[in-house]
Amino acid sequence: MELKIISKMNDKYLDRTLITFHLKTEPKEIVKIDDVKKKLAEHFPEGFLVVYTLKNVYGSRDVNGIAHVYKDEQSARRVLQKYILKKNGVVYAEKQKEEKGSK
Repeated sequence: MELKIISKMNDKYLDRTLITFHLKTEPKEIVKIDDVKKKLAEHFPEGFLVVYTLKNVYGSRDVNGIAHVYKDEQSARRVLQKYILKKNGVVYAEKQKEEKGSK
């Protein structure tokens, strides 16, 4: 999987950085959000990284995507919808903590 950052834009109002990226994948390779987050973390080690969208380019093995980098997890929780947090593993981890606490 080869990552190319297309654009990086600071959003002052919501205190985040918006990243547009392009992935070139190998044949039969399945792109997972966790793998993309690891690749992006190499370029953006500071902050809390959330993959917003991943879209396959029709007729090719390429994937385009958008990611957000927040200063901390609480900032992301305040701004993003629950389904985005859930697919990035944030809400799911919270649910597991609650279940362990009730036992």
